[in-house]
Amino acid sequence: MKQVVSQSTWNFVKQCISLTSEFEFIFQTFLMKKIFLPLVTLLVLTSCEKDPFDEFLKQDSYSPKEGMIWDMRPIEFILEVTDAQGHNMFDTATPDNWLSEPFSATFDGTLFQWPDSQTRAYFASLKGFYIYPSWYTESDVVYLRFGELDGTKKWDNDLCISWPDGSKDKIRVQHAMRWNQEGYPEYYTAFKVNGVPVDGWLIHLTK
Repeated sequence: MKQVVSQSTWNFVKQCISLTSEFEFIFQTFLMKKIFLPLVTLLVLTSCEKDPFDEFLKQDSYSPKEGMIWDMRPIEFILEVTDAQGHNMFDTATPDNWLSEPFSATFDGTLFQWPDSQTRAYFASLKGFYIYPSWYTESDVVYLRFGELDGTKKWDNDLCISWPDGSKDKIRVQHAMRWNQEGYPEYYTAFKVNGVPVDGWLIHLTK
């Protein structure tokens, strides 16, 4: 028996198809504007973002100014290590401090251990960890330091520290120098703690 679809039913079906097409168009537009386009923009901006260390290395280096003797500042990791309450872990005034607790670090393929390193006023070469005496720094704050690195060389290395409490930190140093056209030295030095850039030379770690 032949079935005949009424005109009203057929119109209803066509309307449903039209609505479905419109919904698909709206949904696709939503995906494009809210998800796809922002994602593409983010990728473009990320890929175009220039690394300042790489940009510094690309600059030309000239000869030092004649008649001048330069004493380049060495590179140090300057660490202020505190507990959650703000007590300095390398201060004798802090109970359960880490001054006599062993820990280690690797840098440029070499293992350094504390307390094998010594406390002194000046290091002429890479010796490991040390603490400047308070009379030298004229400061009540105790900083653990690691160094020294030759300030005339390029450094792009990680200092990987294993602390007495079992925690670990990775501190990356990026340093380079060049001579500008006037014959004066210019530097680039930056630190990152576990991938996060640090503002300045002082690195604060909370344990």
